[in-house]
Amino acid sequence: MHYPFLNIIGLMTGTSMDGIDISLVRTNGIDLKRLNKNFYYGYSSETKKFIDDKLKKNININLKQKNILDEFITKEHYSALKDLDIVRSCDLIGFHGQTIYHNPKKKISIQLGNPTKLARMFNKNVIFDFRSKDLELGGQGAPLAPIYHQFIIKEFNLELPSCILNIGGVSNLTYWDGNKLIGFDTGPGNALMDNYMSIISDKSFDENGTLASKGIPDKKLIKKFLNDDFFKSPPPKSLDKHSFINFYNELLKKIYSNADLMATLAELTIESIVSSFKFLPHKVNSILITGGGYRNIHLMNRLEDRLRLKITNEKKLGIDFDYIESELIAYLSARSIYNLPITFPTTTGVLSPLSGGKLYNYL
Repeated sequence: MHYPFLNIIGLMTGTSMDGIDISLVRTNGIDLKRLNKNFYYGYSSETKKFIDDKLKKNININLKQKNILDEFITKEHYSALKDLDIVRSCDLIGFHGQTIYHNPKKKISIQLGNPTKLARMFNKNVIFDFRSKDLELGGQGAPLAPIYHQFIIKEFNLELPSCILNIGGVSNLTYWDGNKLIGFDTGPGNALMDNYMSIISDKSFDENGTLASKGIPDKKLIKKFLNDDFFKSPPPKSLDKHSFINFYNELLKKIYSNADLMATLAELTIESIVSSFKFLPHKVNSILITGGGYRNIHLMNRLEDRLRLKITNEKKLGIDFDYIESELIAYLSARSIYNLPITFPTTTGVLSPLSGGKLYNYL
């Protein structure tokens, strides 16, 4: 079957809630051509504070509060796009929205945003709601990235079996060996480390992992952390960025130096990633790391030591993966239009390969 290429804008704002990644690509959901049309719209400190104040612990917002936040996030996306010439040339907008809560056990995944309003603002069709159909039919609703990660592994001819590890707020892994596609969340990514840095400094992250590299991790506490049922459970599995908040709060009560606490948080991320490899069917020959975590030199050095694998990153491939998730949303939007599957039994646990996303027409 022939799937025509479309010019699609992908919009993604991650668990860090710091801004919006924007990419215009040409894709038919099978192949993708990068156009070097990438933009970043950072949230102002006032915007971040507004979201934080409204969400509080994010689980207990009522419908009225959600509607206010939907409108607010939609206006932020409008501001991010309104002065960009790529809107005129696009066929479709993929709008992921801002995730505020993800609980697959309860079959709930909440993304903020009003796709109908965004469609009318730009007179463009919008794809939204990529997760609910998967949740309804027995899946975890996450991760969504594996099918696009598979494309990247093929695109750059990475040696199989190959993994892509994305270290964002939560870490997730995709495995592809030419036959089997597996995807799952491995555990914490940067979220806990970033949160602590924002408490003790005016920085939102530990640049290069410098502070963590000066500390000594509490190995006994890390061992306790890895006894959590999540790490013992085989994939598919997924997390909310707040999944380990109780453990984090317990850690904050310890009498540690800032460096030792950061070293412990970093090691939690590292060891949870390392332990996830026991679930893969074959030894991995290549690994590509993306997400904010790959810029953390301390994390990368520790992972290379623990995994005993040569790590590839975007610099070695000669491209910019800062926009891999906005590209992903564009790619999934094309697959949605052509009713191609975006989630699979081995990536989310859904009963059979399933398309997703809902089309909102501007008319």
